[in-house]
Amino acid sequence: MKQYKVFVVANLVFGILLIAFAQVILPVCCSMGGASMRCGTSASIETALGFALLLVAVVAAGIIKRNVYLTLSALATVAGIFVALVPTVIVGTCPHAHMACHSVTGPVFALTGVVIALFAALNLVYLKLRRRDEQD
Repeated sequence: MKQYKVFVVANLVFGILLIAFAQVILPVCCSMGGASMRCGTSASIETALGFALLLVAVVAAGIIKRNVYLTLSALATVAGIFVALVPTVIVGTCPHAHMACHSVTGPVFALTGVVIALFAALNLVYLKLRRRDEQD
């Protein structure tokens, strides 16, 4: 049962961290002339993904069934992949290398997404192996 608590706490931390990165800690460009910048759009999507991870953690905290934890781990893995892909492939950041959003914000989000995806994937593998051992 301790594994489930670790999963819930980790997703809470990852969700809060993503929201804090996107809204407070990491710099993104302001809109220019009424047009939104790509880095601002990336930050908004990262905030939404942070709220999605918070939702996964809240649902995981309230659920006792083991099959649901497998689904939630898969969802967290997909969310981590999207966190990494939004600033690098899907939306991107400013193309200018001297901009802080290009040199700092994008790589930090990419690294954070990889860490989230790896943690969730390892949790998923652990749950699958544990489930298989319990069936034998």
